[in-house]
Amino acid sequence: MIVLYGINLSTFTRKVRLALAEKGMEYRIEVARMGSLRVRALHPLGKIPVLEDGGVVVPDSSVIIAYLERISPQRPLYPGDAPSLARALWLEEYADTRLREATVPYFSERVVKPLFLRKPADEEALTRAGAIRDECCDYLEREIAGGFAVGETLTVADIAIGAQFVTYQQGGGAIDAARWPKLARYVGALRQRAVWAAMLAEEDAALAAARPL
Repeated sequence: MIVLYGINLSTFTRKVRLALAEKGMEYRIEVARMGSLRVRALHPLGKIPVLEDGGVVVPDSSVIIAYLERISPQRPLYPGDAPSLARALWLEEYADTRLREATVPYFSERVVKPLFLRKPADEEALTRAGAIRDECCDYLEREIAGGFAVGETLTVADIAIGAQFVTYQQGGGAIDAARWPKLARYVGALRQRAVWAAMLAEEDAALAAARPL
């Protein structure tokens, strides 16, 4: 069976878990933190997630999803035509890099620091993240015209973008629907998909358990 090493509040672990769920693939998750001995034995950079499939070890969320597509082509996450594939891969990369610059500070400052480190948030870091968030949301509001980021079916682009916005919402709250109505509807619809809702309920429970009574 496929084994996924990571933690359930990790954005990139979530990204891979969503891909596995959307493709209907069975797997087992092993809780393993970034930099742990187990992860370092599998990944030269010590990052999560890492996937193990028999004797095959695959690091990096984007590489993992590409691997999953090859071993289980049913319910494809990559468009078939070249222009759409290029767009999906670009939006995945954009989400994993620039959008991540906006989402992670909200989670770090408003969740990790107060709940797990017992430290106050760095408001200057949040101000900087807010400017990047606005830039990203403006861009995605223009780019996403319908129910999905590329074409008429869910792709790796939707999984990457959605995974990042879950991280943002866990720390920053709802997307401003008055300013970014298409983006807010788009992310809301992703969250309502059955496999997403089940996984996010699990994450919500983990966060609730960490909050003081």
